[in-house]
Amino acid sequence: MLDAQGVSSLYKAQVRPVMEYVTLTWSSCPPSYLTGLERVQARAQRLVRVCTRGHAPDTFQPLQHRRDVAGLCVMFKGQALHTPHLATLRFPGPPAPTQATRSAENSEHPHTVAVPFSRTEHNIRSFLPRYSRLWNQMVLSTDLHRSTSLHIFKCRANEWLADQQ
Repeated sequence: MLDAQGVSSLYKAQVRPVMEYVTLTWSSCPPSYLTGLERVQARAQRLVRVCTRGHAPDTFQPLQHRRDVAGLCVMFKGQALHTPHLATLRFPGPPAPTQATRSAENSEHPHTVAVPFSRTEHNIRSFLPRYSRLWNQMVLSTDLHRSTSLHIFKCRANEWLADQQ
């Protein structure tokens, strides 16, 4: 029989990679599909608690949090590292405001990106609109976009997203 560490390691090595395969395409799925994935993770968390007789803290990050970190990392690769195969993600900045309002003045930042217009709920949840908005929030509230390596960016983005929740 597996102990809590074994169940946790088994889940992280065998189950979660399958659920996280192409995580960025999962972001545009209906919430009902994502709920099914969260149920699998909740069941693994319950198994860890059973093995430790209820003394285990929540050891798994929510899958949506992990998807958001992965999406921000892709945006970082395209925007800051200028990775060649992600050249299409290098968006121009937002257009200059035509009126002098407080919200227009605050939105001017050289590292923000233009958020593609979306009409449908499905398209709003897709990669470009969702992670462009998240990237802009991050750029306006932190200096993470100035990180020198992907590893540093990923660690700090993980902390920033955890603080946002």
